[in-house]
Amino acid sequence: MNWYVLFVRGGMEEKIRDFFLSQGLHAFIPKMKVVFRKQGISELVEKIMFPGYLFIESELEQAAMDEQIKELRMQKTGIVKLLKFDKEGTPALRSEEKDYLERLLGKNKVLEHSTGLIQGNQVIITEGPLQGFESQIVKIDRHKRRAVLELELCGQPTRVSVSLEIVQKID
Repeated sequence: MNWYVLFVRGGMEEKIRDFFLSQGLHAFIPKMKVVFRKQGISELVEKIMFPGYLFIESELEQAAMDEQIKELRMQKTGIVKLLKFDKEGTPALRSEEKDYLERLLGKNKVLEHSTGLIQGNQVIITEGPLQGFESQIVKIDRHKRRAVLELELCGQPTRVSVSLEIVQKID
């Protein structure tokens, strides 16, 4: 299966996803669970991981997908463009990027909450999907329970703030 990335108007991700699903295309929005505090109460809420982007999983090749997106753009507003890696039309999401995202997101396409600890200068993830991805963590905000993960998406380095609770710091 190929993954394609669409740039869509912000705030319209779910409407456009629903439209694609009604047209028989498997569209999804990668989401992540983050800790959100309101009035002193912490809870996990789902948040869009890449605002303004919609992913499509399909067996169609690039040329066929281009044609289908052109037709669908005429029927639905908010679709900006299908992202491509180069002028030749190579799909924007390379296979290693797709594999990386699949490992992070799992089958339900949601990045779950992770927990870990800091030992000296090293982050050790003890639980959750960030296990094995410690080297991509570039910043930790213990107060907000977030980590900034640097990954490559569509050939560009991208930083994403993900949910990570550091339960212990060992010096």
